[in-house]
Amino acid sequence: MVACVFFTSGLNHLKNPTERAKGIGASPGFTIVLGSGEVLGSLGVTLGILIQLAAIGLILIMLGAIQKKIFVWKTGFWARGAPAGTTI
Repeated sequence: MVACVFFTSGLNHLKNPTERAKGIGASPGFTIVLGSGEVLGSLGVTLGILIQLAAIGLILIMLGAIQKKIFVWKTGFWARGAPAGTTI
């Protein structure tokens, strides 16, 4: 189930990186790297290929998302007070 969530999120990053970059407040290049990491990590977990490295990569992606949510966007767990136009 976790792999499905990361896979679809990664595909959304890769389909339209410029739009997603605006939504998350990052550059389009970083959004492509992020989307590629999500897709490859989810495939690694699903297929059992380098599963520990894939899981560590997904953990690092989530730690970065948590850091952005708490310290940059200053939103709570349920996104109360999210800045207008922010895609969470």
